[in-house]
Parts: sequence; C-alpha cells; structure tokens
Amino acid sequence: MPDLRWTRVSGEHAEGAGSVPLVLVHGFATTVTQCWLATGWLRRLGPQRTLVFLHLPWHDDASAAARIRAHYGQRSVTEGVLGLEDSSDHALTSLDVLDAMSEAIRRSLGHEANASLDSDHGVVDLFGYSLGARLAWDLACQEDRLIRRLVLGGLPAHDELSEFAHGVRTGSLRNDPTMSPAAREVLEFVDSSELDRGGLLTCADRLSVPKFGPSAEHAPTQPTLVVTGSEDNVAQDSPDLVDYLGPDAVYRELPGRTHVNALTSGAFARAVTAHLDED
Repeated sequence: MPDLRWTRVSGEHAEGAGSVPLVLVHGFATTVTQCWLATGWLRRLGPQRTLVFLHLPWHDDASAAARIRAHYGQRSVTEGVLGLEDSSDHALTSLDVLDAMSEAIRRSLGHEANASLDSDHGVVDLFGYSLGARLAWDLACQEDRLIRRLVLGGLPAHDELSEFAHGVRTGSLRNDPTMSPAAREVLEFVDSSELDRGGLLTCADRLSVPKFGPSAEHAPTQPTLVVTGSEDNVAQDSPDLVDYLGPDAVYRELPGRTHVNALTSGAFARAVTAHLDED
C-alpha cells in the first residue's frame, strides 16, 4: 500500500526560534534526496529554520534521513509515516494525499502546530516544486490557518499530469503526435527515474484526480512567490498563475533555466529566503 512519509530536520537553535517552520514537497518522479538535498537547499535555507520534507506516495527515498544526519549531525532528524488506502473499494486521489499532508504537518510539529492554530497567522510556510507545487496550491487553498507563506516552483497553469495519465491509460503516450511538449518531458522524467516505473504511472493516474484547476475562485490567499525557469517546457504558462493570486503574489523568472536545473539556481534560493523572511 502507498504511504506518505515525512522527515523533520529541527533548527539548530531552540527548535528554529525566530523562523516559521518550512514544509517542502518534491516533484513527480524525483525524491527528497534528488530534489532538495542534492541541489543544496538544506544548506541554502540556513541552520535556523525547522524543515519538514514530505515524501509523496510511490516516491520511496530510504536514504534521506541518513544523508541529512551524515552531513548535518548537529541537527535533530525525526521521521514519520501515514498509511494511505488505494484499493478496489477506494482508489486514492489527490484529495486523500492533501488530507495526509495536512495531518503529516501537524504530527511532525506536534504541540507547536496545535498552539499556533489559534493565532491569526499561519503555522508553517510551504514550498512545493512541480507536482509538489500543484499539491501546495490546493493545500494552501484548504488550509489558510495552517499555511502562512507559499512558494511555488515549476508549476504549470494547465494540468499536464492529467494529460500524461490519460496517455498512459490509453497506451497512446509515445505515439501521439498531439501530445504536448510538457507531457513528453514528464515521460522523460519517468524514463530516467530510478524509482519504480509502475508506481510512478499509478501515482500519475491517482493524483490527476480530480483535475488541477487553478482559477481566481480556486487560488491561495497567502503571500505567494511563483518561480519558473525561462526554458522550462513543463511550466511555460506558469506566469498565468499570478493572474489568479492576490496583490501579494510575486513572479520570478530564472533566465536559461529548465524544469530540472532551476533547482540549482542561486537566484531561486535567494528569492525564496527573501520571501520567507518577510514580515
């Protein structure tokens, strides 16, 4: 059965005192290690902030906690897991994953989350990339008391995962001349991933329900930073998302960066930390 796991890395001083905890959600066909650790985000986000890395279902990453402990032994690392149902009686959907993400955040923070939910400000900041950003958008819409600030990286305004999943179901993925460049690039991610291919295809099918539909009526109200590489074929229409967001939304384009190497951009990291450190 699939599950949703988390890895919490405490801030070095007084449980990250002075900084709001940051929840990070990786993309499709990648892992916490590949998306966040190998690209330097743990270092770039600094030692003060408590971080909670969410591991999406069918994206197993057993080495993440050990890798963090090996390089950042002075920081406390804890893990947790929530089982998810995916059966003939109940096929998993993105709504189930959103519920699990909300529960994982609360469990990972324990009394900190419960105490802060009574305030007028959010409990955590949320940073999603690609599929993680899609889920972050929806979670921020549902959890305005939980989420304080939002960062969305590599997020298309259209639903490329649904198109990809449809191609998988019909068997037309590789031979469909009308398939978009975005869907083709998603297929390349699957082909090059070290993760189980069958699990990834199941994930695409399950998490494409319901279809992602950003709009002015379905948009986060939190201050939001949207970031995309100028050469990102998956998220070329990402700037359109800003039209749905409030006046506190900011868009940043990373010149020459693709969907993959945007994550190694120093400009990306600086924009994120500046956004999170406001207020």
